[in-house]
Amino acid sequence: MTSADTVDDDLRARKRRLREEMRARRAALDSARRAAASLAAARHVIRELPWPERPRVALSWPMGEELDTRPLLQALHWLGAVPLLPRMATRGQPLTFRAWRPDLELIAHPFGVHEPPPGLPPVLPDLVLAPLLAFDRRGGRLGYGAGFYDRTFTAIADAGGRPLRAGLCFAAQEVEEVPVDATDVPLELIVTENGLLPIRPRGECG
Repeated sequence: MTSADTVDDDLRARKRRLREEMRARRAALDSARRAAASLAAARHVIRELPWPERPRVALSWPMGEELDTRPLLQALHWLGAVPLLPRMATRGQPLTFRAWRPDLELIAHPFGVHEPPPGLPPVLPDLVLAPLLAFDRRGGRLGYGAGFYDRTFTAIADAGGRPLRAGLCFAAQEVEEVPVDATDVPLELIVTENGLLPIRPRGECG
């Protein structure tokens, strides 16, 4: 085993331990706090993010103990934005996005997420509000381990898109440092029930 292999194994182990810790931390939030935080985060998005200039807003349908995005989807729709939901292909492939509306019947994916039905045209987002398990103030994002959003951000850029990359989650999901590698695409903004959090680029002191 080379030193690079050892480093990679250590990084994977650190990410795995942090995922377990953050799943437990998020699950410990009671339902009332989770519901109130979801509404507060939605208000911050509507009032403070530049969605009128970036109207194609990608979110995800809530899964498990994630922040509930349904109030935000409804609000964006009625305010005239174009809310988008992802469709998953296979592991190793980027997500694509389809327009959502309240009467759209979603289908259950084997991975446990709900997504738009096939046949709808793909749409490049102007703003992506990605789910996550943990974040730090330097834009580090810990997802579920499949790398979907990292590949998606890269694929959108390759297609000429320049979406604002944001995370949408509970404030309790913040950590001092998320372990990252070269394939992890940093976020530019974090939104929680407490508001918008500034991102300090990695390597910047203070």
